Amino acid sequence: MSIKIYTDAGSNLFPSVLKKINKEIKVVSMQLTIDEVAYRCYDDDIDPDQFSREFYQKMRDNSNIYTSQVNPNDFIEAFKEDIAAGHQIICFTLAKGISGTYNSACLARDIINEEQGKEVVYVVDSATAGFGEGLQAIRAAELVKKGWDFEAIIKEAEEFKFKVRSEFTVGDIKYLIKKGRVSALVAKFINMINIRFLLKGSVKSTIEVSGKVFGRKTAIRRLADTVVEKIKNPDDQIVYISHCDVEEEAISLKNYLIEKGIKNIKIYYYDLITGAHIGPDSIAIFYVGENRD
Repeated sequence: MSIKIYTDAGSNLFPSVLKKINKEIKVVSMQLTIDEVAYRCYDDDIDPDQFSREFYQKMRDNSNIYTSQVNPNDFIEAFKEDIAAGHQIICFTLAKGISGTYNSACLARDIINEEQGKEVVYVVDSATAGFGEGLQAIRAAELVKKGWDFEAIIKEAEEFKFKVRSEFTVGDIKYLIKKGRVSALVAKFINMINIRFLLKGSVKSTIEVSGKVFGRKTAIRRLADTVVEKIKNPDDQIVYISHCDVEEEAISLKNYLIEKGIKNIKIYYYDLITGAHIGPDSIAIFYVGENRD
């Protein structure tokens, strides 16, 4: 019996990313619909950079875009081969406070565990999204390679997830309006005076406003300074920058962090599921600290 690590397409672990980091992680895809055309968010046939550029431009052009969470049957179908082979599964999902995917995975878990008469599937609420979720799956995959057992990996996963920090800012406040984060009247005022939200993943499995500043450059610099302050053992980890089609800003952010002594940094487009909710021109940093305070 061995342990298999799963996650969903909100983890930013595109097939091309997994090939680069050489980790055995299986990804359950989600569906993205653009102007009534459905796409799989995780697909070997998709060039993530090219598709992402086109996707975020369509968002700017006000295309009709919506996402679909993974349903319980999708998880059961994804897990069945490994369960039949006698493997145990640990699955990381998008934060339960922002997606119903966690609940779907839990329903699948309950059905499978009841059928097996023992616990063979465990679901971890990552309490974040994007590479925040991906970092947790990567950590678990590393522990599998080291020979840790099922219970030990679960215990570490539940503790490690609150050490994974995500700091980000959005390009346009209107995408937060759609999610009910701010009212339209407040948003109009905010845009007029160029206030920018600083956001983070919280221990409550939600998105929290961590601060407000004037101007985008100030917002991005503040994100970077927070990383410099909060990061733990920067030489022993990879920091991930995700962006929604603002590559030049991402490179500038990377260079600033390098100047501050943080050397191991990778840049990728934001996963499309999260990107569909925060909008084009958003940018984020994911890393490991002491906690999420």
